[in-house]
Amino acid sequence: MGYVTNSAIIPCLVGKGGLIISDSLNHNSIVNGARGSSATVRVFQHNSPAHLEEVLREQIAGGQPRTHRPWKKIIVIVEGIYCMEGELCKLPEIIAVCKKYKAYTYLDEAHSIGAVGQSGRGVCELLGVDPADVDIMMGTFTKSFGSCGGYIAASKEIIQHLKLSCPAHLYATSMSPPAVQQVISAIKKLARIRENSNFFRSELKKMGFEVLGDNDSPVMLIMLYNPAKIPAFSRECLRQKVAVVTVAFPTTPLLLARACICISASRTREDLIKSLDVISRVGELVGIKYFPAEPPKIA
Repeated sequence: MGYVTNSAIIPCLVGKGGLIISDSLNHNSIVNGARGSSATVRVFQHNSPAHLEEVLREQIAGGQPRTHRPWKKIIVIVEGIYCMEGELCKLPEIIAVCKKYKAYTYLDEAHSIGAVGQSGRGVCELLGVDPADVDIMMGTFTKSFGSCGGYIAASKEIIQHLKLSCPAHLYATSMSPPAVQQVISAIKKLARIRENSNFFRSELKKMGFEVLGDNDSPVMLIMLYNPAKIPAFSRECLRQKVAVVTVAFPTTPLLLARACICISASRTREDLIKSLDVISRVGELVGIKYFPAEPPKIA
């Protein structure tokens, strides 16, 4: 799975004398992977290429703690789509900064692979980035593909190194044939995700909800804010036959609770409309429509 992939791979890529620069909203698996390495860890402001450059300049100028020797290796870690924000990474700008300062780029595509891009190839395809400009691309088969397992795409030398050093590879079993076939079958159905996602997000916004996330992202967050509204929204939706996932403290700050929607390619337009109808009624009931609803268009 993706969690094990990040937490086991990162310590194999960088160690003592190395530097990891991580986005402030990176997933816990990345945080734990960075902590599990012997590298120095620094954080840059979420999705801010300008602050990333500032951190890089400062760290390169200062060098390693105490000795001030040059860093042996610098890796910048970002996500393609941030799961608690539904926001696309500013990948072209971040890669430009990494190239300028000769830092390696590690891209977590757990939520973007199979979900964005014309053919589902992720943020590189969506944003027009050459995949060769990304040094390590990580992803999981547990989300868009509905299977199990995680993967790393990189140069032949990096993959060979991981095969010989990563415990998640050495001590794990390979994917079963049915799991592999599930991934292959899912690839054929991915084109509908973007259409479903953009329709669902657009309708939620028209209803007056505050929705986080960019267009084309299958991850969207309906902001609840008030902790008391979390069980009210979830239970009332379930009573009306729609199950929703709510996210609250400690995963998010105390007053930034939200409901997390991840759109599937298997949902028909009728499924989406029914779900939207329930969410709209419940949102009205518990008072989480923070913006005026758009008036219906007259045909």
